[in-house]
Amino acid sequence: MPLLGRRHRLRAIIVTGLRREFKRPATLVATAVGVGLVLVSSIVIVLFLGAFLPGQTRDLSFFFVPASNGAILFFVTLMASVVGSALIADDLNSMALTLYLSRPITHADYLIAKAAILAPLISMIAMLPLVLTPFVAALLGLFAWTIALEAIGLSVLLGLLFTAFYTSVTLLLSSLTTRKSYAAAGVFAVTFGLTIPADILASSIGNSALLYVSPWEDYLALARAAFGASGNQLDWPWALAILLVATVVASLFTYLRMKAVEVVSG
Repeated sequence: MPLLGRRHRLRAIIVTGLRREFKRPATLVATAVGVGLVLVSSIVIVLFLGAFLPGQTRDLSFFFVPASNGAILFFVTLMASVVGSALIADDLNSMALTLYLSRPITHADYLIAKAAILAPLISMIAMLPLVLTPFVAALLGLFAWTIALEAIGLSVLLGLLFTAFYTSVTLLLSSLTTRKSYAAAGVFAVTFGLTIPADILASSIGNSALLYVSPWEDYLALARAAFGASGNQLDWPWALAILLVATVVASLFTYLRMKAVEVVSG
């Protein structure tokens, strides 16, 4: 019955991890404030569209506004650092990882379980408010249901991509150290250490290609293209390719890092 034992252990890691995180005040605050802030601000803009965005038509392009809310970037980064930074680092520090891998689970199983803990929490900020905004707007009769449903579908796709990127990068950083504080600092460095300098340099020398190094700018380029918003400085296919390659490479390096860990058997 090795397969059954493997499934049970995998499920136990995921369930235990999610229960632990939902009991932590930091996780609850990051989730509630992050989702609430993005959702409330988006709904307010929907209700007072003429005042906040004069000339903005009630079409699909409006939903780029909530998708580009800077609070998403901050709270996704905060959630990744609060939760994800400790997922592997703590196991490395306590040597629990070697015990996990001495059981009937593989390195891939272990990483899938850790990703299954982190990804739902990140997606609650990266996806949930973007899905609820067009839904509420359609319920209030402010947007046609055809537009709202299209916006919901696009929001799910964008949220999944952003969630996958931050999940893979955060787990990679967590696997590189036994101190979760270092991994958390690395998450903020990847976000703001790339985004802020890229914005400054791109505007100062007039070269928008530098924005490709910023994950947030790549995400915004995709969101603009998806919702049909104007002002895109980047080519969305390149932005998509960068995020996908970064996600795959981070996942691969994390797997290789796990394979290098010595397993205690017996």
